[in-house]
Amino acid sequence: MGQFSEYFKMALYNIKENKGRSFLTMLGIIIGISSVITIISIGSGLKSDVMATTETKTVNVIVDAEETTNTELITLDDMEALKNQLGSKCKGVTATYSTMAASSVTTQKGDFDAGLTLTTPDAEYQPDSEKVIRGTYFSEDDVLNAQMVCVLDKGSALYLFGTTDVIGLDFDITIDNTIQTVTVKGVRDLDPEMMEAMETQAEMFGMEMPVYMEMPYTVAESWGEKPENFSAVSIYLGEGENENAVAKSAIQILTSRHLNDGDDLFTKEKSIDYSSIYGPILDGVTAFIAVVAGISLLVGGIGVMNIMLVSVTERTREIGIRRALGAKSSSIILQFLLESAIISGMGGVIGIISGAGIAALVSVFGIAGLSAKLSVSAIILTTCFSCGVGIIFGIYPARKAAKMSPMEALRRM
Repeated sequence: MGQFSEYFKMALYNIKENKGRSFLTMLGIIIGISSVITIISIGSGLKSDVMATTETKTVNVIVDAEETTNTELITLDDMEALKNQLGSKCKGVTATYSTMAASSVTTQKGDFDAGLTLTTPDAEYQPDSEKVIRGTYFSEDDVLNAQMVCVLDKGSALYLFGTTDVIGLDFDITIDNTIQTVTVKGVRDLDPEMMEAMETQAEMFGMEMPVYMEMPYTVAESWGEKPENFSAVSIYLGEGENENAVAKSAIQILTSRHLNDGDDLFTKEKSIDYSSIYGPILDGVTAFIAVVAGISLLVGGIGVMNIMLVSVTERTREIGIRRALGAKSSSIILQFLLESAIISGMGGVIGIISGAGIAALVSVFGIAGLSAKLSVSAIILTTCFSCGVGIIFGIYPARKAAKMSPMEALRRM
């Protein structure tokens, strides 16, 4: 142990004596390690962002059309029962009524095409929808009384009235040649980027920007349709809830309330598992780029080997004296391997700190819209790899030094 400590001190002394050369030797390792750390961190952050964006936040339970011809079985009472019995497992339970009716809106600013979403009050909590920033969402009473009220998004309010201060304002809506007066009850916020994308899409197709509104589904009675029950219900998952578990509970609740209608009437609508689609792709791309960046580690390793060969040549006198005094080949090998491993290890530590720092800057400042998530496994892997590079590329110079004949070494003095 004492001998090892002595060799370690000698290695540090030689590195210190050649600071500039040692740093330039480390540079390849530093660049390689920091590149790998940064790329893997950005890849992990990107994967987390994509998975969060595509994470299932809504479970749809439907009436199985193969089990019954009457698919419209789910009632408002059923939805209320689901909400009460699921409790914190869900943020809301809602359903949407589909209508094929063509609609347009008329205000003092002109006529606009309109997109209608006929739904229930819990649609306010739909994941990824913006919050109501003015007024309120429509209520259960509005649904029961088929009130002609609506919730607009911020962009639609601006198109219709030129302002978002529109609560209580009326406008005419024409649906299948039936004109109704609608009162604005609430305004949702709208992401400026989303609004810009919608405007661009409208321009591409040479269309006027339509307005979007959410209304109680029962208003369909005003133009001759008869909405009653629903064939599907959407359950907005609580934080951290498993979609399959919630769907199973919901099916059990609905089944218990419809025992007279038959068995196995309800089923979970199949959802796309984005994690299984995008996860492997992102992992593969990150791994490929990390391998490409890791090539610089090999270049750095060759630099270590080159400088150690130069060191062997420069220290011929030292090696000859030590060999003449009886130093074993294993001792010479250990000394030079320690020196190369320390150079690579120090380069690895600096590279890890640099890579972590770059990843943190990317994440904090959102450079190029990216985020980074530091990977502990990547740090451990690159640490082992950097030390391994020093040992592997230090073997040849160390063996060359160990095989040097004492007489030959002393003759070169």
